[in-house]
Amino acid sequence: MKGRPSIWVGADPGGKGKFGVAILNDDGQSQTALVSCADEAVAVVAQRTEANLAGVGVDAPLWWSSGMSGDRHADQWLRKRYRLSGGEVQAGNSLRGAALTQGAMFVQRMRELHAGVPVTESHPKALLKAMAKGSWKRFSGQHRLAAKPPTEHTRDALIAAVSARESFMCRWTHDLSATRLPGEQDPMAYWLAPVHYYWPES
Repeated sequence: MKGRPSIWVGADPGGKGKFGVAILNDDGQSQTALVSCADEAVAVVAQRTEANLAGVGVDAPLWWSSGMSGDRHADQWLRKRYRLSGGEVQAGNSLRGAALTQGAMFVQRMRELHAGVPVTESHPKALLKAMAKGSWKRFSGQHRLAAKPPTEHTRDALIAAVSARESFMCRWTHDLSATRLPGEQDPMAYWLAPVHYYWPES
């Protein structure tokens, strides 16, 4: 909304005490928290009533595939482009349930409070490796981040928030969701739609 500062939210879904959430401010300052579920993460964001939620990034597959291993074209592209292993960019069937269910539920709950908020999938560990050779110092310098979060989960949530900021300020324009294998859901036309997967390089 006009006159209100913008924030970007990132989530690294996980189980008890392993769900990272981050709120990124206009000036590069951030706040992070470790929670245990999507509802608790939404409650952290809901405290920022003075700000305009400009976008959400989520470190979890936000659309799925009925094909072999639940693999998607986006995952295959990342592995090939950056020589990442199947352990670094996992197929859907290899992921823990907390990432899958809590990621999707976080998006749904956020949209119940903020109808129409734009959402992008993110892959923080792949981004860190692809953009900064695994260096947090290099990545944070590239993206004007003021501090390093205390845990891996909150770090990944903050990188997901950066994904949202860069995507919805139109600086990252390559949407990996646009090309899909035959068994994949259409992220523009299924129950969680619309969701994107913006990436900094084509």
